[in-house]
Amino acid sequence: MPEQYQVLDAARIAVGSTQCWAVRQQRPDGDHHVTVFPTSSLEWRAAEYDIDHTTPDGINTILDMLLHEPWIPDPREDRHTDPATAKSLTVHAAQEIPGPTAGGPPPVTLHNAPDRATARQAHLERIAHAKRTRVAVTAGPAAGARRTAAAKAATDPLDIIRRHHGITPEGVAAKTEIVEQTRRQLAQPQLPAEDEAIRVSPDSFTTSVWDAAVPRRDEAHRRSEDTA
Repeated sequence: MPEQYQVLDAARIAVGSTQCWAVRQQRPDGDHHVTVFPTSSLEWRAAEYDIDHTTPDGINTILDMLLHEPWIPDPREDRHTDPATAKSLTVHAAQEIPGPTAGGPPPVTLHNAPDRATARQAHLERIAHAKRTRVAVTAGPAAGARRTAAAKAATDPLDIIRRHHGITPEGVAAKTEIVEQTRRQLAQPQLPAEDEAIRVSPDSFTTSVWDAAVPRRDEAHRRSEDTA
């Protein structure tokens, strides 16, 4: 069973010069967990996976992706457990992007998929699997909570992002061109090792999502690094 992370609030913050959304969640043990992503990530996901941002379902799909992406293992590291690969979402070996491998046909990713629709299908399979097996992030009333009239009328903490998502048709069009141009470059035959520096990085057109745990967990992580 996955752990249930309950969204408490969302706020816009600055990380250096980058404007971000910080989504604070409560874990089953009562501790807090914060997922941070650049505000531009919503527009990037719309472009990368060809998601209709003009509909509520489209915005919800993008938010679902961003909140669960930290829990998706790299499909190239263990293809045998990749849920998309299990549904035959793979590509020919010649289309593989350099990176960690574990045998078997290369899994479909945004970088090697024949089109963005196939990439979206594979990504959503991995999101769904993470929600079933690792962490499920929810923004409604906590499981088992009494559904009082006040609770039913309570505002979804993610509504602030839905209202101010910042996605524009022009922005999506510009990012889509970058995505498709990069995918075309990555589909070309591999260059000799000495020329690799001029190739576009597979991660160059996507934005990061990272976790900012509460200070107590950060300190524990630092202590483990100091003793390593």
